[in-house]
Amino acid sequence: MLRTSPDHLDAFCEYTERVGTITMRAFSIYGIEVAGFNMPRISVIPFSPSERHHLLLCELDDAMFVVDCGWPIEPRDDAQAAGPKTGAAQTVAAPSARDALSSINWARVDFVLISNYEQMTLLPYITEYTEFAGPVFATEPTKAYGRCVLEEGLCVASVVSPVGEACSSGGSSSNSNGSSGSSGGAEQWQPGVLPYTQQDVAAAMEKVTDVRYNEVATPAPFVQVYPRSAGYCIGSANWTVECKGHRTAFIGASSLAGCLHPQEWDGSVVADAQVIVFCDAVDPAGPDETDAGSAAPGAQVSQRIGQLCSTALAALKQRSRVLLVGEPYGVTQDILQLVAENALSLNLPLPQFVVVSPVAERTLQYGNIMGEWLCAAKQALLYQPEYPFADKDLRQRGHLHFARSLAELATRTIPQGTWFVVVSPRDVATISHFVRRWQLDAKQCSGADMAAGSGMARFAVLIHDDDVARAQRLVGQIAASEVTYVPVPRRLTVHAIRQCLASAVRAQHVLLPSPVYARLAAGPAAAAGLDFGLLEHAYMQATVVDLDTDRHLPLGIKREMTQQLRRSGKQRAVVSGVLSLAAGKIRLVPADDGDDDAAGPDAAPAPAQRGPALGPALGLRGWTPDRLASELCDAGLDAAVASDAAGPLVRVAVPGGTAAIRMHGGWAVDCSSATAQWAVLDALRQVLRRPQQQQQPQPQPQPQRPGVST
Repeated sequence: MLRTSPDHLDAFCEYTERVGTITMRAFSIYGIEVAGFNMPRISVIPFSPSERHHLLLCELDDAMFVVDCGWPIEPRDDAQAAGPKTGAAQTVAAPSARDALSSINWARVDFVLISNYEQMTLLPYITEYTEFAGPVFATEPTKAYGRCVLEEGLCVASVVSPVGEACSSGGSSSNSNGSSGSSGGAEQWQPGVLPYTQQDVAAAMEKVTDVRYNEVATPAPFVQVYPRSAGYCIGSANWTVECKGHRTAFIGASSLAGCLHPQEWDGSVVADAQVIVFCDAVDPAGPDETDAGSAAPGAQVSQRIGQLCSTALAALKQRSRVLLVGEPYGVTQDILQLVAENALSLNLPLPQFVVVSPVAERTLQYGNIMGEWLCAAKQALLYQPEYPFADKDLRQRGHLHFARSLAELATRTIPQGTWFVVVSPRDVATISHFVRRWQLDAKQCSGADMAAGSGMARFAVLIHDDDVARAQRLVGQIAASEVTYVPVPRRLTVHAIRQCLASAVRAQHVLLPSPVYARLAAGPAAAAGLDFGLLEHAYMQATVVDLDTDRHLPLGIKREMTQQLRRSGKQRAVVSGVLSLAAGKIRLVPADDGDDDAAGPDAAPAPAQRGPALGPALGLRGWTPDRLASELCDAGLDAAVASDAAGPLVRVAVPGGTAAIRMHGGWAVDCSSATAQWAVLDALRQVLRRPQQQQQPQPQPQPQRPGVST
């Protein structure tokens, strides 16, 4: 640590190319040596065994928080059941959600950040069944869509024997499109599939604080968080956690493709961060990794969506039925939009769009309501008579129908014609019902009907899920030759991560998932040399990063001082001035603080002057431990006089740490944490800078002589 004398302030500074920015490595304030604080660091521990679902326990200095609450609820295959992917061989099976959450001390967690509605699986359990009592932050669409996703997951995961299973094996049928006329028996529920209920979901959503993009929230002392658009889905966000001048960015599920309906990717989240943590990325071993491609990020997404729409239109031209397997939000909305628009432009008979989902009616309406969260092209439609999405127009035409389940669909009267059915990929029972029913209709269709094109023998099944493992498992369960699987890749690939890191001008450390780290560390980026360190984070392993080798503090300085360093061409220099510390912000000005704003940029800089004699001016020698403890108590701190082998001292207790102020043989402040350092120094600034007449005792008035008036 650099020691400074009480009569002036000297700080060893490092000057960067940005005018007006100096990083101070050590300092002394008012002649009081500041020492004993811990260097800031961040710790990241992934608790989710899945690469698509995230639950990161992070500790930044004195703040502990959780990023995302995702957890896989689909059945895993044999490779996944053996253990999660961490870049090395795993022999320990992944624990259950309850076991993973029980290993976290939720009473110490200060807040939770949610990046998108796919990462909220365990949020109701955390808010309702643990000791967590802090705030939960998410964007408004994430909160709205997240409730729908959780409710749909409970409905689908808890049904053991759907109604459609009993109906599809024969029996009566109300029409040729596959909806059964029998209501079947009562649904059987399997308790314990998810560790919460519908009531817990509603209670958890009430505890979520919705924020807008770039809106700053302060969940803990000296901690600020704010989201920026991720481009993955409506309301998806990449969070920046700023603690005492250090910015850490958490990059969740993101997309650089600008052809989808969500608001475009905001790259400033990477450019402004010193530490970047990539939570989500495509496994380089997967089929969606296109590292060598030089096309625009949205070219492949547009091509895949166009291929799905072409297949659907070709089937509709032949009066065939179409089953689209996809959630009733996200990419499915873009596909429905294109199919409806192209069917009208080609003068094709508009099909009957049937969406089987307990939440589809709400999720499709959200797209037209939340216009400010859409891309620029969709936002422009808000000022025109057309709606951003086609579902409103289709419903007015009578060609859009919703059903919460197969049982409800059987009671609905839907006009005859070609059906375009949308079912969630998690509802395997409903998908199997339609496929088996349509296959049975194909066998019963006569040859004359097929030759005339009047039969319903043909159908097509389209799957666009970018979760390759789940899609392949679904294709194997359907076992139909009519299935067309065209994954729409939206998540970041290794090539996309390299593009993002090209703008990381302030990054010092980058944390990557193990498979991506192995690919990126051995790729062209490593050969070209990186200006930051690459680290990997793996399942149930703590990755600790020291934010700086020294204590770096952002410093606001006067223009003349930066020009002096810049013109001299020095990268390091010793500057002198007056240091002010207030509310976590530091400012260094020359001793003769003049109005340099009036001088032009070419004005000759004034030489740096030594500061005034701060020690004698503040009267540090006149202070006693009892007086200092009393003044600090008046300032709102818990201060008391104590003593040790070195002599008397003042102990101060603040939230997050303690401090010991020694006054014998020169003032010194020893802090147990950075939080205590900032709080105690701020209070000392207020106490020591009070006017001298308020600190010194007033002289007694002279008695007046009798008979003399004043």
